[in-house]
Amino acid sequence: MSFGESARVEAHVAAPPERVWAALTDADSLAAWYWPAAGSPAATSDPVVGGRFGVRGDGMGFAGEYAELERPRRIVQSWRWDGDDRDSRVTIELTPAGDGTDLVVVHDRIDAATAEDYRAGWESCLARLPGFLASDSPPGNR
Repeated sequence: MSFGESARVEAHVAAPPERVWAALTDADSLAAWYWPAAGSPAATSDPVVGGRFGVRGDGMGFAGEYAELERPRRIVQSWRWDGDDRDSRVTIELTPAGDGTDLVVVHDRIDAATAEDYRAGWESCLARLPGFLASDSPPGNR
């Protein structure tokens, strides 16, 4: 099985990069918007190089480690679903654009079938981000 595939998703959100960064790295924010279908997910995040993050809910979850952090522009992290036997990698680029931020998410070191699943998952996840950022309780700037 080849693990040289990747999933790439692009999105634009009407919020400045610092707010988007906080939504991507703050545990309470991740629990609120990332995976609400999991009921009441629990999230952890220690946004320092070598720090861990994860989201768990409905008996499943994922976790990883921050490999690179260039606030508020770039996040590189390992990624592993519960039960997987190897890590993949996620790179998130944030670029100021007009009224907000352009995001590019590349999830790589995966096989072709997994790439399709992750692409759909990231699209679904990022579709929830603008609503969260527009809510009355935006993420903190940790």
